[in-house]
Amino acid sequence: MTNPEARADDRTLVTLLHLRAIGDAAQRELALTTEMSDDGNRLLAPARGGADFIVSGRLISLLMTQISESPYLAEVFEELFRAEGHEFHLKPAADYVRAGHEVSFATAVESARRRRECAVGYRLRARSSTGPDYGVRINPDKRRRIRFSEEDWLIVLAES
Repeated sequence: MTNPEARADDRTLVTLLHLRAIGDAAQRELALTTEMSDDGNRLLAPARGGADFIVSGRLISLLMTQISESPYLAEVFEELFRAEGHEFHLKPAADYVRAGHEVSFATAVESARRRRECAVGYRLRARSSTGPDYGVRINPDKRRRIRFSEEDWLIVLAES
């Protein structure tokens, strides 16, 4: 008899394949996040563009390593994993900086700070359909200069 984690991964893989078939039939690319207990099962359903896999045991191991090396991070993770409170949002970059003008990422960070938010990255709409990063930049160099359009987003940590 298989263990409960293996059965859960089996159900997850079947569901993933069904969702991919539905997306293919509708001619739509679905961005799916799939949780797996066993990292080896990822090979059974290779990731497509824009898809993510979360491997529970590995994630917990990495989390515990971070906390053991930097105990103050426990409060940060606690806040991030609570059902209420702060969470990550995609917000229009034009709410923070003037669209069409070149600015440093530090300017966007400061603008978010003034709103009691924390800018951690951005997503450029013009590059959102091409891999490998799909226009997403996390923790970019603060000196990096960017020209945001009206369709670009900042990734911010903010209250709901």
